[in-house]
Amino acid sequence: MPQDDTTPEETGLPAPATALPAAAPGQGEPTASPPPDATGAASAPTAPKPPTLFSVVKGGDEASIKKLVADEIKGIAAKHHVDDYEIVFLIDDLYSITDFHSDRIYRVLSAVPTPRNILLVVHSRGGKVEPAFLISKTCKKLALSKFVVAVPRKAKSAATLLALGADEIHMGMMSQLGPIDPQINNLPALGLANGLTKISQLVCDYPKSSEMWAKYLTDNLSLWHLGHYERLTESAAQYAERLLDGKLLPTGQTAKSLGEHFVNHYKDHSFLIDIGEATTLLGDDMIKRETPEYAFSNEVYQLLDLLEFLLRYFWKKELYLVGDATPDSLTFRKKSDA
Repeated sequence: MPQDDTTPEETGLPAPATALPAAAPGQGEPTASPPPDATGAASAPTAPKPPTLFSVVKGGDEASIKKLVADEIKGIAAKHHVDDYEIVFLIDDLYSITDFHSDRIYRVLSAVPTPRNILLVVHSRGGKVEPAFLISKTCKKLALSKFVVAVPRKAKSAATLLALGADEIHMGMMSQLGPIDPQINNLPALGLANGLTKISQLVCDYPKSSEMWAKYLTDNLSLWHLGHYERLTESAAQYAERLLDGKLLPTGQTAKSLGEHFVNHYKDHSFLIDIGEATTLLGDDMIKRETPEYAFSNEVYQLLDLLEFLLRYFWKKELYLVGDATPDSLTFRKKSDA
């Protein structure tokens, strides 16, 4: 979820109230009896209102919060008529994709008694290529006949790779994919080769600098690193090619050409691939616009976004949802100061 330190007052939400002491017996205003109705009989007491997300979070009982959210998600699925899917989530803006995510999703899907079509809601900045690839292959293998990914906001980097293995990617105007070029220590592996190309150009333009650059590269660069980084980028393209293999793609596009495009074409790892560009690359058969699946994912995202805002305000906590729509899949943690 996005980090937002806005206060409830700025959004129109009431500030947390200070509890008042209860009046002692016999003190304060007398309690009025219910007014009689037209027949003279006393009216029945008003039924208590159901708990709201605000009231439950303010109460601070994690079990109650998780149950309410799980029930809300099930209601949203029924509302958008997507409850015929086996629905799983990878909604995690706190951690990069790792083996934890692939293991948790596998555990949920492998326990489904009868195969069903799978809807995976993804909101992630990316992470390791290998578990993302495994998640995609696992969902495809365990789905009855169709594996669908819905992207309410962002599925970047390795999360884009994951989505490429789906039969359909459901997107809206705020959805975004991204390049899948590998990163090492938050720097692009392709950047090393680009840097060497730039140095070569400088040496051609300024031949007298060649000795300086030779010493610098000898002191700071290992050929092992250069080969390793190059093989990482080639590996990412191969993973993408394998996930796209056999899909109906636009004229002129192949699994191999698209794998190379997602890895090598974009100059910035954060580059935003919106629904229009995604459709141009992958075609209408794969990219679906403003569908019930997307509407469901968007409403769940908004619910969790509000929940995290309240958690941060009242309890200084954050959340992620990895797994199915049950309380056990929703996790809270203390808000990071990073």
